[in-house]
Amino acid sequence: MAGFTITNGIAEISDPAIYQNWLDNEEFKAAVAADSSPERTAVKRLLVDFEADLARIVRDDKVQEQVAEVMTRYAAEDYVQHDPNAAGNGLGNLIEHFRHVPAVGIVPPPVVSVILDGEVACLMMREVVPDPVVPGGTYEWNILTVFRVHNGKLAEHWSTFRKAVPGRNPLGD
Repeated sequence: MAGFTITNGIAEISDPAIYQNWLDNEEFKAAVAADSSPERTAVKRLLVDFEADLARIVRDDKVQEQVAEVMTRYAAEDYVQHDPNAAGNGLGNLIEHFRHVPAVGIVPPPVVSVILDGEVACLMMREVVPDPVVPGGTYEWNILTVFRVHNGKLAEHWSTFRKAVPGRNPLGD
C-alpha cells in the first residue's frame, strides 16, 4: 500500500499527501473499509464514501449546490441527530445544518478507521494540527463520530462536539 498501512484496523499514514488526496484515493478507502465479510465491508464503505463525498463538496466549495444530493444519497428521511449544534432530526434539517458548516475550501480529515458493531459504527478521522504546546510542532488529532446504519442508510448520528456559537466551528477553530 502506497503511503499507508493498516495496523489493527487503523490506517497509519506515512505519506502526508494522503491527508489531501484520501477522498479520491480508491486504494486507501477500500483498505479502511475492508472487513471479514462483504456485508460488513459494504457498511464500512458506505460510511467512508459518505465522509469522502462530504469532504469533496467542502474542498470544491460546492456545498450549496450538492449537499442535498449527497445527504439524500446516504441519509434516511427520518434521520435522528444527536449533535447539539444541529437544527434537529430529519433529512431536511440535516441538509440545512450542513449548508451552514463554516468549513469551505479545505480537505476535511481522512477516515482512518471504522469500528462496526451491529448497526452502530464509530468512525475515526485523523488530522495533523499545530501543537499548542510545542512551538513549530504538530500532532495527530483523532476525531470520533458515531452513526447507526439501517437498511443501507445513515439513520442516526452522535458527535463529540460541544455546543458552539452559531456560525462558529464546533471543532474550536
